[in-house]
Amino acid sequence: MHDPGRVVIVGGGIGGLTLALALHRAGIASTVYEQHTLQADGSFQRRATGFTLWSYAIARLIDLGVNVERTGNPIETTEIRNQSGDLIAIMPVGDASRKLGAPSYEIRRGDLLAAILAELPEHTLKTGRACTAIREHADSVELEFEDGERTRADLVVGADGIRSIVREHVAGEIPLRYSGYSGASGVTRFTHRDLAPHTHVDVWGRGGKAGIADVGEEKIRWYLTWKGSEESQKSLDEILSRLEKWYSPVHAVVQTTPQTAIVQHAYYDIAPLQEWKRGNVVLLGDAAHATTPFAAMGANMAIEDAAELAALLCKASSTAEALKNFENSRKNRTEEIVKHGRRMSRLTQLHSPIAAWLRDQAFTHMPEQEMEKVALAMAAGE
Repeated sequence: MHDPGRVVIVGGGIGGLTLALALHRAGIASTVYEQHTLQADGSFQRRATGFTLWSYAIARLIDLGVNVERTGNPIETTEIRNQSGDLIAIMPVGDASRKLGAPSYEIRRGDLLAAILAELPEHTLKTGRACTAIREHADSVELEFEDGERTRADLVVGADGIRSIVREHVAGEIPLRYSGYSGASGVTRFTHRDLAPHTHVDVWGRGGKAGIADVGEEKIRWYLTWKGSEESQKSLDEILSRLEKWYSPVHAVVQTTPQTAIVQHAYYDIAPLQEWKRGNVVLLGDAAHATTPFAAMGANMAIEDAAELAALLCKASSTAEALKNFENSRKNRTEEIVKHGRRMSRLTQLHSPIAAWLRDQAFTHMPEQEMEKVALAMAAGE
C-alpha cells in the first residue's frame, strides 16, 4: 500500500471527518484542522440544521463503522406537495433504498459529525484553527493558521467548504455564483399529526419552496427558500408571514423555532474548476464542486468524495497517481449534479402560476412506476 506521508485535512465538516475516518480505517493517520471552536458541551459546528443522506452515502458511512442510527431517522416516504398542500406525488424512498441495501436518512448535522468523530483517534481533530495561507516547498506543503502557527504536510486536502482558502491556492480566486435564492432552516422539537413518522414533505411553491422532515427523537427539520438579494435576511415574523398561505403544517413547525435557532443562508454554487489539484494539494466536497441545496446531494457528494479518495490513495503507487485518478473519477459526476441543482431550483420554485399548475399536473399524472424510478435514482445518487 502506498504511504502518502503526513496528511493534513483543512475543514472538519462532513467531508473532512469522513475522509479522516476512511484513512484511519485504512491505517493512514491524518490531522484535521477546523476553524470553528470546540463548545463547552464538547460539540463543534453544531448548527441546528439537517439534510437528506441517500442510500449510497449511508452505505459508505456504515462501511466505515459510523453509528448512523443515532444521527437521524430513516426515510420511508417523500411527499411532494404544492404550495396549497395538494399532494402532487409520492416517492417510495424506503422501498428504493432497500433495493440498494442501505436506508436513506434524514440526518441531524451535529449528531452526524459527533458520530464520525467518535470513531476517530483522540486528537485527530484540532478546532479553532483557521487556515490562512498555503505554501508549497520542494519536499512538503506548509500551512499557516490565523494564530501564527505553522505546520507541514506531505498531502493537504481542502475540505473547507464553499469559501475554501485551499481552493484559492489550487485554482485562484473563483467567484461564487448566486442562485437567486436565499433561505432559512432549523430543527425544532415538535410533532405534527399531518407529518407521519419517517416522512419528508417537500413543498414546491411559487418563487420559493419549503419542507419538513421527521429527523427522529420527536424533532422536525424544516427549510424555506425565497427569491431575493444575497443579503436578504428575515425575522421569524417575516418568515411566518410568508408561510401564511402555504401548506399549514410548515407554518406550525416553523412557529415553534426560536429566532436564535434559525440558520439563514444565501445559496451559491461555483462554475466547474479546471483542476481539483495542484502538486500535493487536492480539493473535495464543496471546496471542489459547491452546489445549491436544490439537488439534495451536497453532503452525499462529500461523503462519496472522501471514501473514493481514501480508497485511491491506498491503491495507487504514488500520491500524484491517486490524485489524478480521484479527479478523473469524480469531476464529471459531481459537475453534472451541480447542473442538476440549478435545474431543480427552477423546476421547484416556478414563479408563474400557470407554469406551476402545468408542472403540478405533470407530476400528479406521472405513472407510479416512474416515481419509483425517480426514487431509485435519487437513492443511488444518479
